[in-house]
Amino acid sequence: MGLRVYTDRYILTPGPTEVPRRILHAMARDHTNPDLDPSFMEIYNQTREMFKKLIGGEGSDLYIMVGEAMLGLESAVANTVARGDRVLVVANGVFGEGFSDLVRMYGAEPIVLEGDWRRSIDPSAVERELERNRDVSAITLVHCDTPSAILNDLEEISKISNSYGATLIVDAVSSVGGVPIEFDRNRIDILIAGSQKALNTPPGLTILAVRRDLWDTIYRVGYRGFYLDLKIWREMLDEKGVFPYTMAETLVYGLNEALKMIMEEGVENVYRRHRLAQKASWKAVEALNLEPYPESMEHSSPTVTAITTPKGVDERDLRKYIWDKYGVMLAGSWGRLEGRVFRIGHMGVQASINHLIITYTALARGLRDLGLNKDPAAAVEAIESAYME
Repeated sequence: MGLRVYTDRYILTPGPTEVPRRILHAMARDHTNPDLDPSFMEIYNQTREMFKKLIGGEGSDLYIMVGEAMLGLESAVANTVARGDRVLVVANGVFGEGFSDLVRMYGAEPIVLEGDWRRSIDPSAVERELERNRDVSAITLVHCDTPSAILNDLEEISKISNSYGATLIVDAVSSVGGVPIEFDRNRIDILIAGSQKALNTPPGLTILAVRRDLWDTIYRVGYRGFYLDLKIWREMLDEKGVFPYTMAETLVYGLNEALKMIMEEGVENVYRRHRLAQKASWKAVEALNLEPYPESMEHSSPTVTAITTPKGVDERDLRKYIWDKYGVMLAGSWGRLEGRVFRIGHMGVQASINHLIITYTALARGLRDLGLNKDPAAAVEAIESAYME
């Protein structure tokens, strides 16, 4: 198109994210038959153990399944929600709201707790809803609802769910690897993650962690399909040492390398790096006189920044222009936020000063090219000041 200024291209979306060369190289290792090669099973199990360490879930049963993270969301509902059950759906975002559809598909009744999409859900509102609906069997919670960049209070809501004896189903797809989870300490029942967010691996893997106390519920529900059936994983992989179906070998190699990178850096250092990136990103938004979508940083996730589209700007045109001219890919949003919000993902390796400077320089230049008075130097100065504090 004749617009290209930079030869490099940068993916700054909140998933799928940039894949580092180290992970790409790991994925290029010699091919084997993952069903038959004992060395692949060793790598698979090593990957499981590293993931348990990452989420603080050493006491969980954990499965890496072939399929984008949506497979994990459906599998969690299919295996833990019986026909006729009543399920509390925490719906203060696009994906939170979407859980109600899955609940209905499996014959259960969703009780939808709506919340302000610009704020974390109030844990006391969850408790009040459970008090009114004592027969609720499960709660669905999206930890980080990426389209609005909201982070919900997993620790407090887990305490409430445990006190009422409800199964807690947690979508942690956009928080794992960037935000502490503490699976065992919070007594989460089932947690869903994916490969393509803060883990910087291509899409195609779901990771499911199951609290061992939950198996009685899973067998009682008795899901009768095959591909999503967690009972089959337990009976084949854990008891017989064979996979229910052929693994995506190269993706497992990539995920294994991604987790090694996190362990080498140190999990707490990774979380600290994401918090710092969040702070710098918010300072850059302020320096450009833009409006974050979340009400305050307190309600937002360290893995993504959502920005309200300036008046008079078509965010789709803005993103396309920045990608075509400056080689930086930003994300729009979904559902009722489509067109109203655009987003910057600082997940995994993207949570760095270099990525943020590149991103906000391109954003400021793009807005300036479209007639808005935005100063790229102000954004850079704000980011650098955050990293020097």
